[in-house]
Amino acid sequence: MISIVTELIALAAFTSAAVFGTAGIIGLYRFPDPYARMQASSLCGTTAVFSVFLGSLALAPSWAVATRLVVLMAFFLVSGPTGGHIVARFAWNSGIDPWRPVSPVIRPARRRFGGGKVERAKDSPLPPESGID
Repeated sequence: MISIVTELIALAAFTSAAVFGTAGIIGLYRFPDPYARMQASSLCGTTAVFSVFLGSLALAPSWAVATRLVVLMAFFLVSGPTGGHIVARFAWNSGIDPWRPVSPVIRPARRRFGGGKVERAKDSPLPPESGID
């Protein structure tokens, strides 16, 4: 009975690792700039690998193996995010700017609620007499 429970815990951990890994791969292709991509890959990499460690910990055959896995988990929880931070800081110091959306010329006033009123954006490059109100 206990072996079935530990196998189910390991299966849940390995499944969550696959989900986190897939989400990270999607984030690498969907996000617009290196910083967002790095955040997606770092976060999913840490959570996916940590989930694999948890699944392996549930299936550990002895206390010696479990202790080694706990030490590896502690090391990875420190080194994974630190490596991502170092790479992001290098990118920032190299002059790579974060992505910013282009501000639209005309911004709907009540876009969320489907409103019809349109107002000019404060930072609009068009002159007031352009005929677009």
